[in-house]
Amino acid sequence: MANRLVVDVFCEDSGHETFIRHLIKVISHSTGISTPELRTHCARGGHGRAIASLKAWQRALRTGRQPRGDALLVLIDANSTGWRPMLRQVQEAVDASLYPTVLIGCPDPHVEVWCTADPEAFQALFSVPVPQAPTRSGRLVYKQWLADVLDQAGVLVLTDPMEICLDLLPKMDMAKACRSSDSLGHLVSELRAWLNRNRGGL
Repeated sequence: MANRLVVDVFCEDSGHETFIRHLIKVISHSTGISTPELRTHCARGGHGRAIASLKAWQRALRTGRQPRGDALLVLIDANSTGWRPMLRQVQEAVDASLYPTVLIGCPDPHVEVWCTADPEAFQALFSVPVPQAPTRSGRLVYKQWLADVLDQAGVLVLTDPMEICLDLLPKMDMAKACRSSDSLGHLVSELRAWLNRNRGGL
């Protein structure tokens, strides 16, 4: 095994990539393990085509012309499905023979909610309480919801509200956040277990 672990990340969009990149840094730091190298691949067409894009990307991998990391991490929103049913959908779509380890995260209902899983940390950093989540699902709905909260706080968002992960995630009480969000707790538990299993190879 190489001195540094490599994770191939297949995610729904750049917001998911931003979140998982900073989450892995926080978890690695808390466990005293070097942060893995991430190679990210974003689905084309958003949530509606995420599973189809994952299958197409795996077909390309089977040709053997692309390098593979030590693990595959798939990150696709639960949307209105619920995170456990979406987890099963992703598991059925993954070719487990391609990687020694597959990790799956299904933010419920969307990854923006994971940013508010520790509302005390969010309010302490941005000086605004976390508002009630939208009553309807939809990736753009939740992006706008988070952007509106940050606008209220006077936070300048240049491209994507998920940019706040850089400052927010290190301040979050991860144990509290995982109790607040079952879908986040599942992924954090899986990541920690995998990192600890590979501690000797770092």
